[in-house]
Amino acid sequence: MKEIRIAIIGTGMISHRHMTVIENLKKRGQNIKVVAAAEIEKDRLEAFGKKYGIDEKDLYQDFREMLKRDDIDEVEVCVHNNLHTSVATAVMAAGFDCYSEKPMACSYADAKILYDAQKKYGKKLAVQISSIYNPQTRIAKKMIEEGKLGKVYHARSVGHRRQGRPGYDMPFFSPAFIDPKIGVHGPLFDLGIYHLAQMLYVLGMPELESVYGFQSADYWQDERIDKAVGRKFQAEDLGVGMARFKGGLSMDIYEDWAMHMDDIGTSFIAGAKGGLKFLDVDTTGGPLAVPEGGSIVGGGALQKPRLVHFGIDEYDCLFENKIDCAIDDVTGMQELMLNPGLEKYNDNQLHWYSYLRGELTDETRIDSPYIAMQTAFLSDGVVLSSELGRSVSAEEIKAMSKSIAIREQETPFGTIKYDFDEYKPE
Repeated sequence: MKEIRIAIIGTGMISHRHMTVIENLKKRGQNIKVVAAAEIEKDRLEAFGKKYGIDEKDLYQDFREMLKRDDIDEVEVCVHNNLHTSVATAVMAAGFDCYSEKPMACSYADAKILYDAQKKYGKKLAVQISSIYNPQTRIAKKMIEEGKLGKVYHARSVGHRRQGRPGYDMPFFSPAFIDPKIGVHGPLFDLGIYHLAQMLYVLGMPELESVYGFQSADYWQDERIDKAVGRKFQAEDLGVGMARFKGGLSMDIYEDWAMHMDDIGTSFIAGAKGGLKFLDVDTTGGPLAVPEGGSIVGGGALQKPRLVHFGIDEYDCLFENKIDCAIDDVTGMQELMLNPGLEKYNDNQLHWYSYLRGELTDETRIDSPYIAMQTAFLSDGVVLSSELGRSVSAEEIKAMSKSIAIREQETPFGTIKYDFDEYKPE
């Protein structure tokens, strides 16, 4: 098996989840190795190197110096939201394949720039969307393709936290999450990408016609918390929308970081002959993201994705079937015994490494960059609609979306200037 030599940019919280998956994959026989890491904060960089046994000479504050190496096969971008287009484009321009964290970008314009960079630089790209790499998504997609639900006419994309604004109510997350220049947006671009991307992918990537959206930041805040975290809360805590797609499909969208409510329901898909409810959608990376004897980086319990299938059977009786479809439950393990090749479709990073080795092709891989770009398209539509106070068409989103990705970044060693093409509406 060909060794894949990995470099990581950004050694904050999410990089540790990448490292956990890498370590667990190595235990399963994957020939992968992290050979270098870059991080602008020196103390954090040194701690990362010490924790994972990376030699001091392979640690860089300036990632551009790291990209001068000729012994790297791929680079994993683990920086904050509004740097994804900036850094990932720079990685591909330097001649490296790139695996980027979600969201793809903070606007459709920037997502399109990053998507187009694959062709421009002739490099491979993937975007982390853990919700689409598991049996829950696979089974639901197959059921819809086989007509089990009949004509699908409505879907709901849902994400809810009782109180959990990263970097504010959840201080173990970086305050960059609520920085209007770095994090930019709230839940719709954070956990929302998992729910929206899953719905779009399962539904076969329907073509958007229009969307009406609203965002707000009206949940409880307190000056004492402002003082404790060193900043005010400066992002949305709620994003809602109603989307219309070609072919008579609608989708309502709900995503919050905080709401005085216990249960607001789950994502679902409704068809003429049946419906599917999505329970415990994976937003953390699945079993491979859990360190041995530890807990998921960032907190929370390991999710156990399930489906509930509702419908009318051949006897005209209503039925409700519960489908366990977590990777590590009986159904998931049985699926792999029957078809071992599906293992490559059960984890973002394993899927990516399999694609780099040629075990998956452009035809057989899941095209996460396209899915992520279309998710950004819909999300940006909600943002634009909220700003305008009216619905917006797909054509308007393309025309009005602006590139807002960071082009100059101040660091302890000077200013990094990013050079990438402006977005040109189609």
